[in-house]
Amino acid sequence: MTLTKEKIINFIFVIMVLVFLNFTSGKNYLLFHAIAEIFSICIAFTIYLLTWNSKQFLRNNFLIIMGVAYLFIGFLDLLHTLSYKGMNIFRDYDYYANQLWIATRFLESITIFVSFLLLNFKKQINTYLIFFVYLVTTVIIISSIFYLKVFPICYIDGVGLTQFKIVSEYIISLILLASLGIAYYYRKHFDKLIYKLIFTSIVFTILSELSFTLYTSNYDFLNMMGHYFKIISFYFIYKAIIVKGIKEPNYSIFKELQSQVNTDGLTGLYNYKYLYEKLDEEIRHSLRKKLPFSIIIFDVDHFKIINDLYGHVKGDEALQGIACYIKELTRVTDTVGRYGGEEFMVILPNTVLKDCYAISEKIRCKIREVDHINNGARITISAGIAEFDGNYIDDVSLTVSNLASRLVDVADNNLYNAKASGRDKTMGYL
Repeated sequence: MTLTKEKIINFIFVIMVLVFLNFTSGKNYLLFHAIAEIFSICIAFTIYLLTWNSKQFLRNNFLIIMGVAYLFIGFLDLLHTLSYKGMNIFRDYDYYANQLWIATRFLESITIFVSFLLLNFKKQINTYLIFFVYLVTTVIIISSIFYLKVFPICYIDGVGLTQFKIVSEYIISLILLASLGIAYYYRKHFDKLIYKLIFTSIVFTILSELSFTLYTSNYDFLNMMGHYFKIISFYFIYKAIIVKGIKEPNYSIFKELQSQVNTDGLTGLYNYKYLYEKLDEEIRHSLRKKLPFSIIIFDVDHFKIINDLYGHVKGDEALQGIACYIKELTRVTDTVGRYGGEEFMVILPNTVLKDCYAISEKIRCKIREVDHINNGARITISAGIAEFDGNYIDDVSLTVSNLASRLVDVADNNLYNAKASGRDKTMGYL
């Protein structure tokens, strides 16, 4: 991996922060704790602000729930910091901080678990309802600790952690482990890099919880390590959501976040803009790895006649149906998009022309079998295919965009030949 100046500066900054924290932990543990917690609190509030101010564009339940929840998680962590023994803010009891820690970590772990469960929930969750639920939950937590004083004791001076505190940390770790399993199951909903960052963040959260099952003093080594692991965990969340979500918007946190820009409103497939971005990406990959890939361009035959005879509503429904079948009959690794009007494009990584032809024919035959208009009329499609071979470039001066245009021109010409020679066929192979 190439080290840029920015990466070197970031690395130096991280090392400086860790050295400073280590220095403060040796000189003044209370200062170390406050700085460590403030770091995570700032990240939590930033995540909330990002989500809340983007809520009208969001369609991802995971992000909506997590974004709102982090406001209240950050607020409870702030109370945890202020109530730490030695801060002298809450003087009637020295160990509110331990109770707040457990309550907040339960809230955080359950939030992560439920958010993953609802990731594929088709109906969008009401943001204001989520806010109200977390507001009520937070009020109940604070009341149970500070006013009703019914929250179980977590630390006894001179004795150490209570059984409730230790068991709770293990339960929280198990909830987070279950979240990792669900995250793996739904990993296709995430950008690969973002998935790794979130996965790593949860792992360090678990390590943080396990550290807090073993310490005997609020000021000992394991307690300090638990806070280090929490800092690292929030750092990875920062990298995933703040850096990749804002500074590098092409690395979307979730694929759904790009839907406003990259998908076609009618069919839900990728649009023309995204298809060309993906073509450029595949060409770079092909040149680097010396692997071929292929593309298909489909065109609905006599689509104007379909609109004229049955109306634009039926025509749109037909396009939606065709889009669904193309998506269904291609692989997860393939990119399917609406190229324009009644044209569709499929980008097939690691696919030679022979296999591309077979896939195109499978789709073409399926489309002609289906009654898209629901009156017995049949719709056919024509297809042009082309292959890009990373091992052979006849003109090394061509840019990636030039190569993409040439590849599309080949497929377009083959599509034209398919339509000119009778339609309802795939051209470009044999």
